[in-house]
Amino acid sequence: MQTIAITGANRGIGLAAARHLAVDGHRVILVCRDEQRGRDALESLTALPVDAEHHLVVADLASLESVRAGAHAIIDLGHTLDALVNNAAVLTAERTLSHDGFEIQLAVTHLAHFLLTDLLLPRLCRHPEKSRVVTVSSAAHSGPPFDFDDPSFTTRPYKRTRAYQQSKLANVLFTLALARRTTGTGIEPVALHPGVYDTGLLRNYVGQIPGGGLAATVFAGKPDRAGPILAELAAGRRDEDLAGAYLDKGRPETPSRAARDREAQERLWEWSASVTGRSATET
Repeated sequence: MQTIAITGANRGIGLAAARHLAVDGHRVILVCRDEQRGRDALESLTALPVDAEHHLVVADLASLESVRAGAHAIIDLGHTLDALVNNAAVLTAERTLSHDGFEIQLAVTHLAHFLLTDLLLPRLCRHPEKSRVVTVSSAAHSGPPFDFDDPSFTTRPYKRTRAYQQSKLANVLFTLALARRTTGTGIEPVALHPGVYDTGLLRNYVGQIPGGGLAATVFAGKPDRAGPILAELAAGRRDEDLAGAYLDKGRPETPSRAARDREAQERLWEWSASVTGRSATET
């Protein structure tokens, strides 16, 4: 039995992956913002005909304080982590700020996962074999470089698709920087584009296009189809060296030019460490 923590696990591909892992007999820690939806998701796992103990940790990823509390709650469960799946994301039509004053997509999709991962690294390092940090990015990460001068759209016009692209680019930059810092520890950071699926996030993304929401329901895959891809990467494929890999639906691909910029990777790490109160020292 492996222990896998998944953020945003109460719906969409996060829940699909959690169910797949639970059916395979693994222990799942659901990290969810909404307690009731989290409880419903937990009950759906415990109802499966598999004898495995699962947990719910309530944490609002739009609040760094809540992320810290969630990380400590996971640590207090006492389990060594085989994998951490950074899956949660948001997309808002209007510019919205997190509890800490950051643009909400960047705050939830990147900063929260940066902090959560950093706090949980000791639990992942304790594993006798390989452990994995899977960060769900997107093919949408391709595009302009990260805007370090105005990451929260304070002065430039806010566009939800641009903010989404930037947050998903941050996922890949973070993964590559983390891979250098965890060399020799047995931890494999991986960024994953799971594919295009009919989720609330996709509908918000294409909603500005006439008929976009309907197109999402017709042409995108069902979230359940992504469950095996995400679950396999979290719990399996330990015979492969995937540290620092970017995967497109499970297959290694070359990420965008902006994502491969090592200077941007390090600059994002240093900025993220500074605003979350963590160490920027490269190991």
